[in-house]
Amino acid sequence: MSIQIVPKAFPVLMHLRGEGLDEVLASLGTSNLDIFQYRFVANGQFVAKLGNEEIFVCVEQPLDISEEKKQYAFQRGDAIFELSGDWKGLMAEVCIYDFRQTQPGDFLMVLIAGVSAWLLIPEEGAPLVLGCDPTYGHYFYETLVRQLEVSPFLKMECQDDD
Repeated sequence: MSIQIVPKAFPVLMHLRGEGLDEVLASLGTSNLDIFQYRFVANGQFVAKLGNEEIFVCVEQPLDISEEKKQYAFQRGDAIFELSGDWKGLMAEVCIYDFRQTQPGDFLMVLIAGVSAWLLIPEEGAPLVLGCDPTYGHYFYETLVRQLEVSPFLKMECQDDD
């Protein structure tokens, strides 16, 4: 199965910290989310719980925060990509993490080709969504595309599809 990488544009991406974020999760319909899990809340929008007082959200509109609850937020402009096909094959070549241990709904933070990245582990057959600091976006994309071009293992896989 061939592998494709496509840059994606997402709506508002925010990192929130503080007390009482369970109320924010509940308002987005994700109140029972475990740490390092994510859930899609709408087409292309998601919420990830990074800790008891920390969440990562991709939503249509910026969320309101409560100064009384010592909440703060910062907007992010990550470079975001979607990998379809055998993304695990590509990741096995550019990341030391063993993706066989992941489950759909896992939110991971790993190094890929030397770049810190976050990943939304999808259901079987669905594309992988991943992002990184925007200053590494071009390098990240070019490195993954180059690996697809030069890997004898991924090339064999793509030839088998023909």
